[in-house]
Amino acid sequence: MLKMSIMTVALMLASCVLGQTASVDVGAIDQAKPPSAADLQEPAPDAKVPEVGLYAAVTGKFPGDAQRNVYVLVNPLSNPDTRNVWWVQRGVRRDGEGFRAPCQFGEGTQGQGEFFAILAIATDRRYNEGDQLRGLPADLQYSQVKIVKRPY
Repeated sequence: MLKMSIMTVALMLASCVLGQTASVDVGAIDQAKPPSAADLQEPAPDAKVPEVGLYAAVTGKFPGDAQRNVYVLVNPLSNPDTRNVWWVQRGVRRDGEGFRAPCQFGEGTQGQGEFFAILAIATDRRYNEGDQLRGLPADLQYSQVKIVKRPY
């Protein structure tokens, strides 16, 4: 566990050196409805979106019930085979209303040059790192979607 944490920190620092965003803020988990299909479109190739490395931290706020579980989900928008498939990311750490989670954008070179959607959710359900959600359940609380790009 400690070995992975050190590796994640090292990769995040490397992202900073390369000019990529080491932290992405998704804002507050305050939406009652899941994002629409229009919110989950790949932006134009020249769109200005934050760039991330293989790993980046995702931050946000959840001013709601402290007993609810908070998760960060990532969807590779550029891959039509995984349209609306969301991967549960590593454990969220909460500090009062704030939260932070290490996230992964692809595997090795897979995911380079692609856009990803990031979403935080609050739920009574329990998920594990790596779980795949095919579609988003309608009975959760959501953050706004944040689109990022992992450059080559």
